[in-house]
Amino acid sequence: MAPGPLPGRGGRGGMGGRGGGGGGGGMPYGMGGNGGMHPGHHPGAMMMAGGFGGPPMGPMGPMGPVTAYGAGGSGHLPAYRPRDMYLSGPGRAYVGVHFLEEGLRQQLQHRSYATAAQWHDEVADESAVPPPYRLGPYHTLYPLEEGAMGAAASSLSAAGGPNDLPSAALGLRTALVKGISSVDGSAAALRRVDPKQVIPTAELLSRAREAVESWAPLANHPNLVGLRAAFLSADSLAQPPQHGQQQGSSGEGASALVFAHDFHPGAVSLAAAHLMPQMNAAGLVSAPQPPAEEVVWSYAVQITSALRAVHGCGLLLRPACLHPTKVLLTGFGRLRVGSVGIVDALMGAEQPGPDEQQLLMRQDITAMGTLLLTLCCAGAGPAPSLELVATHYSPELVRLLGALLAAADGGPLGNWRGLVAALADRAFTELDSAGVALDNTVAELAKEAENGRLLRLLAKINFVTERPPEGGTGPDGESHWSESGDRYIVKLFRDFVFHAASPDNGAPLLDWGLVAEALNKLDAGVHEELLLLGRDGQSMLVVMYADVKRCLEGAFAELRSSAHTAAGGRAGQPGRGSHMRG
Repeated sequence: MAPGPLPGRGGRGGMGGRGGGGGGGGMPYGMGGNGGMHPGHHPGAMMMAGGFGGPPMGPMGPMGPVTAYGAGGSGHLPAYRPRDMYLSGPGRAYVGVHFLEEGLRQQLQHRSYATAAQWHDEVADESAVPPPYRLGPYHTLYPLEEGAMGAAASSLSAAGGPNDLPSAALGLRTALVKGISSVDGSAAALRRVDPKQVIPTAELLSRAREAVESWAPLANHPNLVGLRAAFLSADSLAQPPQHGQQQGSSGEGASALVFAHDFHPGAVSLAAAHLMPQMNAAGLVSAPQPPAEEVVWSYAVQITSALRAVHGCGLLLRPACLHPTKVLLTGFGRLRVGSVGIVDALMGAEQPGPDEQQLLMRQDITAMGTLLLTLCCAGAGPAPSLELVATHYSPELVRLLGALLAAADGGPLGNWRGLVAALADRAFTELDSAGVALDNTVAELAKEAENGRLLRLLAKINFVTERPPEGGTGPDGESHWSESGDRYIVKLFRDFVFHAASPDNGAPLLDWGLVAEALNKLDAGVHEELLLLGRDGQSMLVVMYADVKRCLEGAFAELRSSAHTAAGGRAGQPGRGSHMRG
């Protein structure tokens, strides 16, 4: 899966692993009704929710299937290739115990790729210089919706064209792209509103910035896509006209209002995850499948968390934000409500009174019920109904959906407090999931912290061993400094760890367990003896790990002292190599 010049990438997400469903087809970042995109066209489109891929490693080898975090189940988890394992001798840990779990590593790598992805217009003239696509202070743009950039975006000028359709949720034509800020280097999801439909004015920009300020306290909420900025930009996302062509009348090039939200690489909308045909690992396309009941309960709890925070601040989500194309699944089952603040800025209405505010909050609750009802009836026909839900789900869930749908008409669930009370038992299931996920995350972080410590040790060993004579003499100008004294012991230890060979046929022994074990003992300076053999086979030394550590620290201290002296006392200045400490 290669989006343009870079492979796909995945993004910041929670560790809840509550489930998610679907195989990752469709538009990964809330399409808004502007058309779908094949999963291969977007980085990280296949990175769906769920626990870590690959089997966990136990002392006796691979363990059973991964137990899902929370209620999501593990049937939808992506299949990752397990890390190669080397084991030598009984009782030695598998290499997977010492490194970041492979599934998690791949997800994080996909997220890095997606943030750095750059777009190449395949239909553009290859001989022409590609235009420097920018949007205000943002560069390195990448389309998150089909037809958002390049020649496809130019088709907006063709009335009735595929990109002339408005967003199903917002009712406006918008273009969604990823951009990197030239101010702080952070990535953002930029939604550009068509200036033909919404003419940017100073009043509109003022309302948009007020919306940003209003939503600022909730920007880091775990179930919301944070709104970070709003600005006007005259930059065009369409392909510039070629020689002899005239600029179209699509509004491209005119100032347009742009909203900057947090970018979550690899996120998919609920519409893409559950309401569109999915492609399995064998390449077969299946009809949309409704999520499992445990997943629906998880979604209900997470959306309730967002409603509680938003309504508690006197704000509104609006039904547009609870449309299936605007609610994102950002990894490990984390749900985030997107496009917040856009409707507030575009409506321009005065602050509603208490009664009207209460009615609008009830409409948010009803919109939540409509969203869940739509998901539960995925692939079952064009008209979702509670009767259809009752054939596949428990009566408890059917009663909840009925109460949610009746909220706008004066039903019992009139505010977020009643909704929280109705889901209290299920909320504890989510809390348990979060605790399990946190424990797992800390364990994975501990592995990387240990690996960072061993990297420092490896750097010291390589600084000391086999320094070349030219420009690499010892502190006293000795050309064979690294081959004598304590440095020779460090060299033999390096050979013992990394250059081991089979005594039978001389084949290299790639014993990852030995590497981790020996480096940890060296760092701790344990009083355990080991046998070091010279390369000539004639010399033999019996030393302790504590002796090797003393030799390494002494040799590195000599090098550091020599480097400081050669630098004329300027080694502490930036860029003088003083960052490596013992």
